[in-house]
Amino acid sequence: MVAVRDFSAETLSEVAAHLEASTDFEHLVYREAELDAIWSITGFFLEEHVGIAEREVVMRLHQGTHRAHDLVGLGRPREAAAVLRDLLRVPGPRE
Repeated sequence: MVAVRDFSAETLSEVAAHLEASTDFEHLVYREAELDAIWSITGFFLEEHVGIAEREVVMRLHQGTHRAHDLVGLGRPREAAAVLRDLLRVPGPRE
């Protein structure tokens, strides 16, 4: 399981790598928990930081993590990994 403490590029990359390798139901449950953690952290960040530029980037991360979570729930972890990898291409703050 990935220890999610932030929504840095390193964290997103690590979760994406685990998503690409996950095949067992148990692994998918872990991935959903990791995505939940990223979603929660970005949500807290959005509540505390209202800078327009930061908000747009973090909102994309927040929404993208939710989309990735839903894909894992549908048994499509590789597509979820692709969503995270696309988010990595968006420049912006990572706390």
